[in-house]
Amino acid sequence: MIVVGSPQDGQVRLFFGPRRSLSFVVPACGAALLLSAVPSGPSQANGAADATDAVQPPAARVQSAERTLSSRPPLRRVTISWRRVAGGLVQPTQVTSAPDGRKRLFVVEKPGRIRLVRDGAVAPKPYLGMAPRVDPAGEGGLLSVAFSPRFRRDGLLFVAYTRAADHDLIVARLKARSAGAQHVRATTLRPILRVEHSAETNHFGGQLAFGPNGRLYIGTGDGGGAGDPGNNAGDRRDLRGKILRIDPFHPCSGKRYCVPRGNPFVGKKGRGEIWLMGLRNPWRFSFDSRTDHLWIGDVGQDAYEEIDQLGPHPSRINLGWSCKEGRSTYNANRCRSGVKYVGPETVVAHPAAESITGGFVYRGHRYRSQLGGAYVFADFITHRVWAYRSGPGRVLQRKRLSGGPTSFGVDDRGEIYSVTYDGGLWRMRVTRR
Repeated sequence: MIVVGSPQDGQVRLFFGPRRSLSFVVPACGAALLLSAVPSGPSQANGAADATDAVQPPAARVQSAERTLSSRPPLRRVTISWRRVAGGLVQPTQVTSAPDGRKRLFVVEKPGRIRLVRDGAVAPKPYLGMAPRVDPAGEGGLLSVAFSPRFRRDGLLFVAYTRAADHDLIVARLKARSAGAQHVRATTLRPILRVEHSAETNHFGGQLAFGPNGRLYIGTGDGGGAGDPGNNAGDRRDLRGKILRIDPFHPCSGKRYCVPRGNPFVGKKGRGEIWLMGLRNPWRFSFDSRTDHLWIGDVGQDAYEEIDQLGPHPSRINLGWSCKEGRSTYNANRCRSGVKYVGPETVVAHPAAESITGGFVYRGHRYRSQLGGAYVFADFITHRVWAYRSGPGRVLQRKRLSGGPTSFGVDDRGEIYSVTYDGGLWRMRVTRR
C-alpha cells in the first residue's frame, strides 16, 4: 500500500485492490469515497506462484469498498422473497453462471446432468450428461461445476462428482467446442484430482469455485460418519474436511494440476493442496466479488450450524472441527494446545437450522440500496432464509424457500438465485417493510 500524507488528516490512501486494480480513498464530507483504476501493462501469466502471496491488501479496504451504509435501511426493514422462474429440475445441487456474458444459468442435477436455463426456459437437451460416471447414492452425485475465468477463450469447465466405481470424490476438466455451445461432450472429461471417500456416502462437500488469481478452490467433507471418527478434518496429510486450492491449468510433478506456492503446507509436513482445514461438511462457499473474502457454510453435528468468513490471506487456517462445533467445544480430545482456531462469523443453533446452505454476499444492482453487502444464506431442513451483515448480525426472513434450498448462485449481473431439492429454480426479490 502507498500512503500519501496521513489518513487521519484527510489525505489520500492508495493500494492495489482485487485483480490488481489501483484504488485510492479520498475523504468526502466524512465518507470515504473509493475510486479505482486498472493499470496498463501485461496481465500476470497463470502459474503456481501468486502475486498476492507476497503483497497483502490492507483490511481497511473492505470497509472503504463499502463506501457508506448510512443510506441503506437496516436489515430488519428489508424483506427477501423468492419468485419461481423454472421447475421440473431433478434434485438440483447448484445454480451458477459462466463468465461469458450470455445471460445463461447452469443448473447441476445430482443424477449426473447439467441443465441450461435462459429466460426461465430449461433447454430440453442437457448441457452435459455424464450419469454413467456418477454414483448418486446418499449425499453423492454430480455436485458442482465451475467455469474457467477465461471461458470465452478456452472453453474449459470443471466438475466435482462422486465416482460410480467407488464413490470417491473426483474433480475433472471438460472442454466445450466454444463458449456459446449448447452441449458439452462427456468424452472430453479428464480427471485431475481424487479425494478418497470409500467408507461412507455422506459429507462429500464437492463445491468448486474460482477465486482470486484464477485458482480453483475445492470444498471437501470430513469423510462421513458422526463426529469425524478418523479425525480427517484435523489431519494435514488428508484432503478430507478441507478447502483445497490448486492451479488446474498447468501440470506439475506428474499431476494434472499445480500447487500454488502460497498454500500453507507447501514445503512443510502436510498436503500442499490444502488451503483451509478443520471443516465438517462445507456445503456451499462463495467469494465476495468486491472484497475477495471467502464465505463458507459448514454443516454442524448436533447443536450448531456455522458461517465462516476469511480474508484473501488468512493467518489462521484451522476452522476447528472436530475440536469445535460452532463456538463450543465438541470433542476436547481433538483440541490441540498452541493451535489458533478460526472462529465462525455467525452460528445458528438447532433446531432453527439443521443443515446450513451457504450463500452469497449481494453485489447486484437491482437491490443494492436495500441489500448491498449483505450475505444471504439458508437452511436445507427448515427452509429458513437469513440476511446477515457484520455488526447488525443476521435477520430471519419471513419467506421460506420451500422444497429445501440446496444452493445459491448469481447471474451475469450479480442477482441471486437458488435451487431447491424439489426441482425449483428461484430468483430473489427484495422489498422494504
